[in-house]
Amino acid sequence: MWLPAGLAVVICIAIVTVFVISGDDVTTIESRSDYPVLERNEKLPDISVGWYRPNPPGGPLKFEFVGRFPEVPKRMLVYKVLRPQNVTEANIRELAENYFGIPTDAVFRRTGPYCNLNTEAYNFKFQAHTGFFSLFKRKKARKKLSEDRKDYPGDEECKKIATEYLKERDLLPEDAYLGGVSGVNIESVGAMSVWFCRKIGQYKIGGRGSDILVEIGVAGEITKVSKRWVEYEPYKMAPIKSPKEAVKQLKYGNALLMTSKGKATKMELVYHTPANSDYIQPVYSFGFGDKKSYALVPAIKPEYLKSKEETMKEIDEKAARYIK
Repeated sequence: MWLPAGLAVVICIAIVTVFVISGDDVTTIESRSDYPVLERNEKLPDISVGWYRPNPPGGPLKFEFVGRFPEVPKRMLVYKVLRPQNVTEANIRELAENYFGIPTDAVFRRTGPYCNLNTEAYNFKFQAHTGFFSLFKRKKARKKLSEDRKDYPGDEECKKIATEYLKERDLLPEDAYLGGVSGVNIESVGAMSVWFCRKIGQYKIGGRGSDILVEIGVAGEITKVSKRWVEYEPYKMAPIKSPKEAVKQLKYGNALLMTSKGKATKMELVYHTPANSDYIQPVYSFGFGDKKSYALVPAIKPEYLKSKEETMKEIDEKAARYIK
């Protein structure tokens, strides 16, 4: 399950992995595509450079992977992220007015990459270098606040309210699908949360740029809407490591671990886009029995990825540009 940031508390930990595999590594599927394959001397950023495993108290824990390796293609298409160009205050005001009815006399303020439109009731925030935006209704402007779950619509009603709200405003793309609903934020923000996820063809996308969140207050009042939805275009085909190689990297190398224990019962290829990345890359995703925890391993063969030093340098240079 892919959860938007803030909906769940997860722990990155060091582990000793015990793998129970039934069957041998499968033969990969031949990939057919009209797109060119990456040249050996062309390397992509390594999205795993920030994925680390600090030692937990009491020593490393164990989990198991139980299952068969999936069939995977020899190559997968990498996508290039398209960034907004020449964003102006007028563009932002028009967007806020068209989608949410924010008045044209709302106070405009820019802080680094963030542009804000403020009224007594609402804050509209737009991130200039990504195109991500959010609308937040101030607590003082809400009809009622409550920490009692009974004061909020039921889960199915919340899904219906969120879906209809987004469709009415043309904010629900065709490649979106309902991710889930949760009441974990009631005590902290006074709202139920409904989130939508994304796919490229048959593959799910995780990371920044692939979620829409709607928060629903007492009696169905919309209190927040955020859309982080990158635009992209096909780039090139990248050679993919085998499931067996991915399991080995999960055990010994860089992996994103959002779990503390349990058995990994599912392994699949998905897409992932880190914050401020120029590419959407394939990764192996490991699912666990609790349906909330997961682990990610880059799927592109390491010889087609830049070194940690090169990747970190690019990340730092981008961050410096965006802060200006």
